[in-house]
Amino acid sequence: MGSFHSWPFFSRFTANRRILSPIQPLTLSLNSFEFIMLELRFIRENLELVKEKTAKRGLSLDKLIDFSTIDQERLILLAEVEALKNKRNTVSKDIAALKKGSPEDIAKAEPMVLEMRKNSERIKELDNRLTEIQTRLQEIVMAIPNLCDDSVPIGQDDSDNLEIRQWGKKPAFSFQPKPHWEVGEALQILDFERAAKITGARFALLTGLASRLERALINFMLDLHTQRHGYEEILPPFLVNSASMTATGQLPKFEEDLFRIKGWDLYLIPTAEVPVTNIFRDETLEENNLPIKFTAYTPCFRSEAGSHGRDTR
Repeated sequence: MGSFHSWPFFSRFTANRRILSPIQPLTLSLNSFEFIMLELRFIRENLELVKEKTAKRGLSLDKLIDFSTIDQERLILLAEVEALKNKRNTVSKDIAALKKGSPEDIAKAEPMVLEMRKNSERIKELDNRLTEIQTRLQEIVMAIPNLCDDSVPIGQDDSDNLEIRQWGKKPAFSFQPKPHWEVGEALQILDFERAAKITGARFALLTGLASRLERALINFMLDLHTQRHGYEEILPPFLVNSASMTATGQLPKFEEDLFRIKGWDLYLIPTAEVPVTNIFRDETLEENNLPIKFTAYTPCFRSEAGSHGRDTR
C-alpha cells in the first residue's frame, strides 16, 4: 500500500507548540515533558470533561482514575526538589565565602558542608522518585485520546456513522458489478497467488496496466499539488525513530500494527504523515515563512492487526 499526503503548516503553527482551542490536541516540544498530547494543566483543571469524552470514545478510564493522585505527588515533589536546589545554591555560595576567611570561618563551614551533602542525597532521591512519577504520568497522558468536538455523534461502530453529504451521482448498473480484485484477476493485471508465494497473504502483485495505473495515480496526485496548489514535493525516509512515531501518535497506541527493525530504534513508516509531520519537530517556525506546504507519496507498512477477513482486499 502507499499513501498520498499533503500538509500545509499555517501561521498559527510552531513545531514546538500549536496554538489551539482548549480541547484540541496539543503537542509539546520533546525537550519538555515528552510527548504530551494534552496539556497537564488542562487535564488537571478539566478532569471530569476529559473522563466524559474518553468514555464516549468507548475507552477505559482506569488510568485516568489515578491521574489526580500521581499528578499531585509530582507537583509536591517538584516543589520540594526546587526548594532544596535553591537552598543548595545559596548555602554553597556561603560556604565558598567562609572558606576564604579566617580559621573560625572555615570551621563554621564544615557543618554546612555536611548538611549540603545530606541535601544533595535527598535531591538525588527525590529526582529518582520524580522520574518514576513522570514516567507513570506520561503513560497516563499518552493513553488519553484527542477530545472529540461536541458535534461528533456517539456510536459503537461505523454503522452508527451519520452521512453528512454526498458528492456526485451513484452509478446504476444493469448487472451485478464485480469487485476490483475479480476484475484485476480476470484482466491478468492482479496476481494474488504469486504475491502470496513471494510474501504472504493479503498482498498483490501488480502487472502491466495495473502497474501503470498505480504510477499514473501517484504522478497525478503529486503534479496536481505541486503545479496547481503550491505544495513542495518531499521524498522522506521510509524508516523513522520512536520519537517520530510517538510525536505523531503512532506510539504507543498502534505499536502492534507497526514493523520495527530488530536491534534498532527504527520503524517502517505506516504512512507518509509520520516523516513529513516530523520535519519541523522541536523547531519554532518564523511566521513570515508560513505557510509551508508539503506533499509526499510513500509506501505504507502496517499490519492493521485485527482486520483479517474484513475490508482486507
